[in-house]
Amino acid sequence: MKHEIRRVSKILDELITFCFVHGTDDLDISINKRDDHFKIHIDANTIDCSDKRVKKLKELLDIPRQSEYEEYYWELTGESDCDTELSLVGSMVDKAKVVFHGDALEITLYRYKE
Repeated sequence: MKHEIRRVSKILDELITFCFVHGTDDLDISINKRDDHFKIHIDANTIDCSDKRVKKLKELLDIPRQSEYEEYYWELTGESDCDTELSLVGSMVDKAKVVFHGDALEITLYRYKE
């Protein structure tokens, strides 16, 4: 369980950094720990939605979870500022929903416990 909590923290760290780098002034975060999953929800305002990395966010996060990949690389999350970091986050979650509301961004991620 200790590693599970650290992995969720790394995912959150990466998303917080991404939002602030792309211009957010206000960030609302909720994390729900359930018996079978974690749910991470982020609302960020004033994101630069014209930035190509922001536009690509859904594609990077909404990839199939890859437990074997995650096992080796999860500790690297949050160590650099590149798209591979977001791809790693995508490989660590089971479901991702990314919605744009004008210049605001809503991200909801689900990570099922093993």
